[in-house]
Amino acid sequence: MNLFFITSSFHMFLAANFSDITKKPIAEYFHWTDYTVASKYLMCPKSCKQNITKRRSFAGRNVANCCVKYARPYWIIEKLIRILHLKSKQENDFVIINDGATGTLFYKIVYQQGDLEVIPSSLCKLRGIVDINFSKNEVENITHIECFHMLDTLNLSFNRIAVLGNTTFRRLEYLRVLDLSYNKIQYIEPNTFNYRPGSLMKISVHHNFLRSIDSTNLYLDYSFDFIQLSNNCISEFTNELDFKFNLSKSGGNINLNSNKISEIPNFSKLGFTRDMLFSAFFKYPINLEANPINCDCKIEPFMEQFKFGSKNFEEKRKLTCEHPPFLRGRRIFNISADLFICNISMKDKCPFNCSCFEQPSRSRVVVNCSMRGKYKLPSVLPERNRLHIDLSHNSITVFEYRTYLDKTYSIDLSYNRIKRVDPFIYEILKISNINLKHNGISQIHKNVQLFKNKRTVQFGNITITCSCEMKWIQVWLENQNRRRRGNNVITCRFPDKDVEAISISQFCADKKPRSTVQYAFFTSMLIVFVSLFLYLTRKYEIYLLSRNFKSRYFGRFNNKTSQQPNKFDVYLSFNAENYNTMKWVTTGLVKNLERNGFRVCLPPRDFIPGGVQVEQIFTEVAISNSYLVILSDDYLKSQINMIEWNQIWTHFKSNNPRRIVVVNYDILDSSHIKDRRLKAFVRVGQTFDFCNFDNKLLEDLEIRLRTNNRQIKSVSD
Repeated sequence: MNLFFITSSFHMFLAANFSDITKKPIAEYFHWTDYTVASKYLMCPKSCKQNITKRRSFAGRNVANCCVKYARPYWIIEKLIRILHLKSKQENDFVIINDGATGTLFYKIVYQQGDLEVIPSSLCKLRGIVDINFSKNEVENITHIECFHMLDTLNLSFNRIAVLGNTTFRRLEYLRVLDLSYNKIQYIEPNTFNYRPGSLMKISVHHNFLRSIDSTNLYLDYSFDFIQLSNNCISEFTNELDFKFNLSKSGGNINLNSNKISEIPNFSKLGFTRDMLFSAFFKYPINLEANPINCDCKIEPFMEQFKFGSKNFEEKRKLTCEHPPFLRGRRIFNISADLFICNISMKDKCPFNCSCFEQPSRSRVVVNCSMRGKYKLPSVLPERNRLHIDLSHNSITVFEYRTYLDKTYSIDLSYNRIKRVDPFIYEILKISNINLKHNGISQIHKNVQLFKNKRTVQFGNITITCSCEMKWIQVWLENQNRRRRGNNVITCRFPDKDVEAISISQFCADKKPRSTVQYAFFTSMLIVFVSLFLYLTRKYEIYLLSRNFKSRYFGRFNNKTSQQPNKFDVYLSFNAENYNTMKWVTTGLVKNLERNGFRVCLPPRDFIPGGVQVEQIFTEVAISNSYLVILSDDYLKSQINMIEWNQIWTHFKSNNPRRIVVVNYDILDSSHIKDRRLKAFVRVGQTFDFCNFDNKLLEDLEIRLRTNNRQIKSVSD
């Protein structure tokens, strides 16, 4: 090979030339540098500073995100680049056609004749090569490029490259644009693009033969413009190095349309925690159009994050399902979450002649054996949690114990011929609802008392044999009727008459009169005991009741206080690490409140990334009108939640118009709550119990919060 043009003073002149940029700036551009970008010669449009997007940037780096898309080297903007064409002199020997012009330090080398098999090593003698276009040739291996220290753009499209090694581009720190489309690439080693120091921002590998892609070549640990991987055969995502990602200061667009992706990958194996996914959907918008997406139960848990993350990207909302057949062609984001199910076969213990499916939207596994001619309970069922079993309209005579009942949430045995219920079944704490209406039950075992509060047994309208030793049934019925009145209309049959079970205590009461002295003594002792007990153990309960009483009857006569801060109507406090709580809050509660006009402070969404979390808690709690606490069994197990709750209580006590609304998400008894303040809310009944069957929960929360906001407004006015 023979090249004749060498510029010995290149680096000295380049440094002197570029140092004048700050002194003589280029119109409409500013010199852009970033600690993740090696190139120091990039100029970014000033519009990237002036026209920050109006929508919130969850990546938190609007200027950087804009510049990775629009920044250019200054030699392109100043038109200092000169195109040189290679000419084939003989086999594997090339010369540069020189037009005689001088004074140019930046060159674009072009050769598209179709017979170039390797990159000529003699090009290393030419300083100042910033752009190489060797598309439409026969290059199979990328070699002899580490000498192009100033290379900004490399176009090797329409060649015969089959494999990319992770050391191929590492010496090219200034490489910004890489086009490897229309090759024969079948494999890319992990971390091929994810290297630093470097400047890669625009990567095109579309129209190749890739069957898999490693996550380190998608979720790069720096900001980039795009990775174009469309029109391959990708069906699998890998993490060969078991890489753990940190997405705090990175992001870019990933195009995977027209591949063979059908299943949602296992994100934990790809190096992501569940908490990171919410951020990843915003920072790395993915185009998955024209893929054979299987819209089953595996996709449902991520649907709300997908919807939320793509709400600013209309093209992402055009994804359609390929499977199952009844959803084919329908847009994923328009499909009800209840339709994302996975059928369970007999191989996985679905009973014969029954239909079984997993339904994540309702956190349940449905076993439908209704009207199947069953004479007894199935011996086995799918080994899954939260079973919802429908065995109604059959001919079952005995409700006996089965091992799968330990994983059952609800069972419907209405319209059968059941006369006996195994008492042990009432002791299974995971069962929340049993429907035994329209059967032949004539006796109820005392173990049924274990079903209380949110746990219900529905007997319907029945007559049972009773005795005065069964006064407990009245207490149990009162507890059941507080939740669902009318589920149980039970008549007690005594030898002399029939009595409503709800009145059994009155019927069996001892009618012997007691002396006045006995009543007085008993009353006095009771008053002393209650007073002492309340003083020692019910301080917070008394405070809540008195505060509620004052607010209800004397609130309008209180002196007007200073106007309350009103940045947020309601501040949400919950354990963001609890997946079920997080899902309900983000997908149901927040959407409902904001749809009804509430300004909601959702810490995982509204806190500034990278900020001091404790300081933000102090600030946002102080400028919120009300506080909505989602009480789960792990709510106060983290130090952050404890700090947050203490701040909420402090502002609640010091500001009369403010209110705390508590949702008892895990239906906790007061005995299971250690914090005496939260225990007090449960004890005095100032909580909303969370229940999948209560469709009025969100409505009740809205009414309570809206009433409080009106009170605050009236005080401030």
